[in-house]
Amino acid sequence: MQFDLPLQTLYAASLLGGAAFALSGFLTGVRKGLDLMGIFILSFLTANGGGVIRDILVGRPVALVHEAEPFLITSGVVLLALTLKLHKLPQLEQRLGFVVSDAVGLAAFGLSGALVGLEVQAQFFGVLALSLLTAAGGGILRDLLVNEVPELLHGGFYGSVALLQGAAIFGLHAAQSLNTATLLAAFCAALALRLIAYRGKWRLPKPAKPAE
Repeated sequence: MQFDLPLQTLYAASLLGGAAFALSGFLTGVRKGLDLMGIFILSFLTANGGGVIRDILVGRPVALVHEAEPFLITSGVVLLALTLKLHKLPQLEQRLGFVVSDAVGLAAFGLSGALVGLEVQAQFFGVLALSLLTAAGGGILRDLLVNEVPELLHGGFYGSVALLQGAAIFGLHAAQSLNTATLLAAFCAALALRLIAYRGKWRLPKPAKPAE
């Protein structure tokens, strides 16, 4: 499958999203009182951990072998954040620029995970799993490292977007309708869905807690 235009767009979106994810890791590290090494590791894993896990699962650790961008982006984000003292800005993660960048990253990473699933001829649930891991795996690693319940498990509609996107990509492929236009449409739809869900504070239902 060759989709030069959307893959170039996807690559640029992945860089922007990776920067937002790295900043999220940076902010968490500062709040937890980590030193500079700890902050860098947390930022790197938040930005790239999902892709690394995905690539190891399919036997192609691309991010650790062929690409310098993950290390450069993480280093740049940490240095810039320290220089500008971004961790002192109140509610930075709720500001429009951060929310949009994070949503772009979710849509781009989820799409790339689904495409890798198709590339290795994964079945339906395999494609969904790779889409979810690529999009949210870094955030899961971040939360586990600082001894928190992963936000994915209780933080709204985030993981659902990646799963729906993976299902859409698999369905388009099965219908032989995966092309430049549909790839871009899938990316834009996931981006819009994430922003609408954030704006509307969508959350999946939770069972009632048992009475104590």
